[in-house]
Amino acid sequence: MIDYTDVDAKLEEYSEAFDFYMECGEMPPSMPPDDCLAGYMQEVIDNNPQIDGSDETWVEVLKEDLISFFTALLEQFRAMQIEAMKELAIIAKFNEASIEKKRMMWTEVCSIIEAGYSKYDVNLAGYTAQFKTDDKGAVFSALTSDWANACKAKLDRKERQMLNRAKMQFEQLSREAGTRDYEDKKKVENYVHRYPQLKEIVDMIGRDKDSSKEERDTVVYRFLPTTVAKNSSVEEIDRVESGDNLERVLPVELSMPEDLFFKRYATKELQQFSSPGKDKPKKIEEHRKDPRLTKGPIIVSIDTSGSMSGQPQRIAFSLLKQLLRMAKKQKRPCYLISFSVRSKSIDLAKPRNWSKIDNFLEHSYSGGTDGEQMLAEAIHVLQKGTYEMADVLIVSDFEFPVPNPSTMEKIDKEKTLGTRFYGLKIGHYGVKGYKHIMDKIWEV
Repeated sequence: MIDYTDVDAKLEEYSEAFDFYMECGEMPPSMPPDDCLAGYMQEVIDNNPQIDGSDETWVEVLKEDLISFFTALLEQFRAMQIEAMKELAIIAKFNEASIEKKRMMWTEVCSIIEAGYSKYDVNLAGYTAQFKTDDKGAVFSALTSDWANACKAKLDRKERQMLNRAKMQFEQLSREAGTRDYEDKKKVENYVHRYPQLKEIVDMIGRDKDSSKEERDTVVYRFLPTTVAKNSSVEEIDRVESGDNLERVLPVELSMPEDLFFKRYATKELQQFSSPGKDKPKKIEEHRKDPRLTKGPIIVSIDTSGSMSGQPQRIAFSLLKQLLRMAKKQKRPCYLISFSVRSKSIDLAKPRNWSKIDNFLEHSYSGGTDGEQMLAEAIHVLQKGTYEMADVLIVSDFEFPVPNPSTMEKIDKEKTLGTRFYGLKIGHYGVKGYKHIMDKIWEV
């Protein structure tokens, strides 16, 4: 029996299976062969030759449509499975009960079997007749085994019937909406070509650009072993000591018999010149470029106040879609915050939320801006514990005050933990002070 009780986990599994199938031409080994949704996913991919990988947008459209379809189905699968699990719990309880308790449960058991199964699924009458001649324990064991198998088979049958009923509607909607979704995504991509700053942002957050050129880490201390120079001046010589450094060995040592020389070399007893501190590790304070090798989560905060409606909204939306595509490819969590008078947030790490982005943003562009609440929400997400080394991007006209001192203190603390704060400023106005708060800010 496939476990569908954790819908988000299953959606993530199907999302990864889709990518694996596109790359390898087969389902991942971890995918159960009797998983009906995985089988249908394979069928859909095979029946859509346009997603041969040459056009990434078609692949993205089909994947999002499938995940959205599976989301609705899995909610129903989950409800059916919970009911089946209740029945399986009764079966287990009945199987483990003593003979006396089995007699007490017998009426309930017969009622459940008669209501849910035919005699071909569970032959209750046949088992009842066997009680008169055979060992009762063996009969009960066989009955509960048949009942449990029938329960699982019925659940699987109901799931496949539900899929068969729903997939015809999905395929029709997919044909009608697929081209429209494709064209919409292509329009979004055109903004990246029109505004090169958007590609710079995606490259920076995707770490495809060498971020060390843009930012430096705090002061780093490290111990470096410093070796003695080959040709030391006389002034460097401080004393004579024992060792095995052939570059500093005294000439007199070279005149001794070969076997004695090698013995003294092996036991580090050769007489050699020494300089103070030359062979000791020393502490060096230096500014080192920060590589930020760990690709952490992405938090995108989009200003949805009235001043951002129209073209700024379309620019923000285009950038978000590009960042989400990159986050999916790199398997990075992505969190979206929209803010105006109040902030709202949605966790895009969950595949079930991919289809909600349009409604989440399109009906939000009104009112003023409360930047303080937006920053508080971003910091709250950072402090959840799963968003270390995050990249935070604020898309806004920045027509709101700089953070108050307590918020600024929290921002600085998150920066010391590896978080980077970036901004895309849309428009020619806004508060200038954010240039000193963001690690980098772009303007369009």
